[in-house]
Amino acid sequence: MHKIAAELRHRELTQELYNIGDEVVEYIEHLIEAIEDWDDELTLDCLAELHDIVGDARRDSGRVVGELIGLRHALVSGVRAGTISAAVTGDFDIEAPRDVTARTLTLKFPLEGPQVISEMAHALQGRTFLVTDYLRDMVEYVLEQTDAVARNLDMVSLPQLYRRSGESVATAVEGWLHTVVHAQPAYARAMRGHNPPPFLEERARVNAIVAKVAAKRAAARKKGQTA
Repeated sequence: MHKIAAELRHRELTQELYNIGDEVVEYIEHLIEAIEDWDDELTLDCLAELHDIVGDARRDSGRVVGELIGLRHALVSGVRAGTISAAVTGDFDIEAPRDVTARTLTLKFPLEGPQVISEMAHALQGRTFLVTDYLRDMVEYVLEQTDAVARNLDMVSLPQLYRRSGESVATAVEGWLHTVVHAQPAYARAMRGHNPPPFLEERARVNAIVAKVAAKRAAARKKGQTA
């Protein structure tokens, strides 16, 4: 591969790594919005979507990193010329957020014995805030680790990072479902619907545009067939 073409491909692949990380965190953010609306059904749907996205991210990041490693070896002359770094050094040793589980939630915000409504609400809201705060920390962690690998391919295994992150997110979300929604379903139902997830509005807008374009194409085809 010509050196200039290799450098362009290197930039494309590096951007693709960032895009993969962005997509993973986008679906974690969907979970945050679903939980903040206390919508257990949407939360389960978002969890299933995240599982699929993480699977894609593991496969795609492994492919991209493998090609990037080959390109960086091929561009050794470029390293000497100062046009590309085979490995960027620096402090990228980022600690993962401490896992949040059902046990974490019940220990931090206990609900034992008879509770007045205000105490129950405080505990359930506290559990919910703890989970969403944790998910936001995971968003930052995934973005930072993806950036670290884009700068230095030897930092961590992105496929393993996305697997571990997906599992940790799922554990926290399942803990919320168990200790909040399943523990006090009437309260969760009462809270649901007061904070509609913005991503649903965006999906509806995109779907409307897609449907409009599809309708125009169908009408054009029909007109062409009758002409």
